[in-house]
Amino acid sequence: MDFQTFRLKAKDYPFFKYVDLLKWFPNDNEQTIKQNLKSWVKKGQLERIIKGVYKLKETEIKDEFLLASYLDESSYISLESALSFYGMIPEFPYSITSVTIKKTKKFKTNYGILSYRKVKSDLFFGFKLITGNNYLYRLATPEKALFDFIYLNQREIKTPDYFKEMRLSLPQDISWKKLSSLLSLLKNKVIILHLKSYANSQ
Repeated sequence: MDFQTFRLKAKDYPFFKYVDLLKWFPNDNEQTIKQNLKSWVKKGQLERIIKGVYKLKETEIKDEFLLASYLDESSYISLESALSFYGMIPEFPYSITSVTIKKTKKFKTNYGILSYRKVKSDLFFGFKLITGNNYLYRLATPEKALFDFIYLNQREIKTPDYFKEMRLSLPQDISWKKLSSLLSLLKNKVIILHLKSYANSQ
C-alpha cells in the first residue's frame, strides 16, 4: 500500500484509526501498516491527533465538536460548549465539553482541550444527531445541556446568584415543561426554585 492508494480511501473521512486501516487493507501486513503510519506522520502527510487516531494533513477540521465525539463515541456535546452554542452563556469555553457514560477524562490536542464528564447511563439522552458526509455526532438540546450542567455542578449552586454570575440567558423558546421534567431528577429540589427565581428576575 503506497500513500496515494491510502489517501484515496482516507480522504473521505475526517479522522480514522489504525484499526480502520486493517479493515480497508486486509491483505496488508499489520506491521507494515504501523510503519507506514509512522513514516507518513514523520513526512508531514498525516497528523497524529492522539494515540491511534489520525487525519490527513490536508483535511481541514471545520467542527471541533466532531472531533470530540469521534474520540469518545459514547458521548455527546453538552455543558458549557452546548450552552455557548445556543447563546445561553456569553463566553465560549476554553475546552470542548461533553458528557459520557465512560470515565471522566481530558485530551489535549492541536485543536484544543476536549473534556468529558461522566454521567449515569440512564441520563444518556436528550440530544440530537448532527450528520454529514461520513460523520455523525450528538449535540444536547438546550434543556438537556442546562440540566447536565446543573446536575454536575449542583453542590455549588446555593442561590439564584449562581446563574447570574454565569450570565445564563434562557431562550424564549426553551421548554419549561421539558426542563422541569429533567430537573425533577435532581436530589436537591431547591435548585429548581433558584433557577425559576433567576428566570423571573430577567
